[in-house]
Amino acid sequence: MEGQNISHEGHRQRMRARVEQYGLESLAPHEALEYLLYITNARRDTNGIAHALLERFGSFAGVLEASEEELCRVPGVGPASARMLHLLPEVSRYYEHSRTSTEGALTTTERLAAYLKPRFAGAKQEKALLLSLDSRSRVKSVYWLKEGNSRMVSLEVKDVVSAALRGGTESVVLCHNHPNGVPLPSREDLTATENIVRALGLVKIRLRDHIILAENDYFSMRESNRLPFYDFETGAMLRPYGRE
Repeated sequence: MEGQNISHEGHRQRMRARVEQYGLESLAPHEALEYLLYITNARRDTNGIAHALLERFGSFAGVLEASEEELCRVPGVGPASARMLHLLPEVSRYYEHSRTSTEGALTTTERLAAYLKPRFAGAKQEKALLLSLDSRSRVKSVYWLKEGNSRMVSLEVKDVVSAALRGGTESVVLCHNHPNGVPLPSREDLTATENIVRALGLVKIRLRDHIILAENDYFSMRESNRLPFYDFETGAMLRPYGRE
């Protein structure tokens, strides 16, 4: 790491707390540069370096658009800092492309099943996972919930909700397997799904589907009209299949 001479831990901690609470946009340009330079300067006071960069290149954007060679001419800026600052616009473009790309989007039940099936390959016991999807139906996180025996897996609703909240999205898919090779929901599966839909609805998370996998087949509760719908506005449970 560059710079090991002066410790300003109290100031750094206050700056980090401010960014955590209010975001990077709450900082002035010199403060934002000072904060970014913490990455490559373990203990050095980066405030002066930030001011020098702005004086040399005129703006925050000007600093990031400068070449590494130009950045290294500013006192206190070493190769690691120059490389980090110069890469930020490219990182931003890469992120934006990834965020808006539809590559890998699980937009159909067939794609969901194809993504999930390898994760259960060879399983001799029933087990369940929760898939968190972003707004473009791309996988954000996968949480294994529980493993049962060859005939059943019992899910705690609170564990499903906890995993969904950790996923940080508004859409999740529940999946479990039937090692016996018949991917049809049991009455217990349907009851558990309804309870999960209701509990997730209370925290404004939608259960997009509950998929049951067998070795060579799958069952989608949504496509088969077995998935209840929770109305966020009224709190009502809508059952396309009616009560049984």
